[in-house]
Amino acid sequence: MTQFTLVDVIERKIHFTKTNTIFDKTDFKDNVEGALLAYNEMLADVKEMKENEFVNKYIKIIKKLAVQFEDEFNDKREIEKMSDYNNAIVSILKCINPIYEYDLQE
Repeated sequence: MTQFTLVDVIERKIHFTKTNTIFDKTDFKDNVEGALLAYNEMLADVKEMKENEFVNKYIKIIKKLAVQFEDEFNDKREIEKMSDYNNAIVSILKCINPIYEYDLQE
């Protein structure tokens, strides 16, 4: 386990999201799309950024999404997509530090 990285975690989440059979993907198409979008963005960034840059970027995205959920997102499909985009980001941030599940407002 000494060589297990955040890249590995993200790649496994991508693989699971693409291949799981727990739910019907046609019913959750927008959710899957949002999660994969976030995971792929984070996978590229995690290979290039330092930890604090990565965390700061994705906390800013989460804060921006919180405002958009209140003011801008009206379409159900868009809400589902962006909700899973948000959740995917939080799931990876929690791997870095579990506080990010609870303390994203600071």
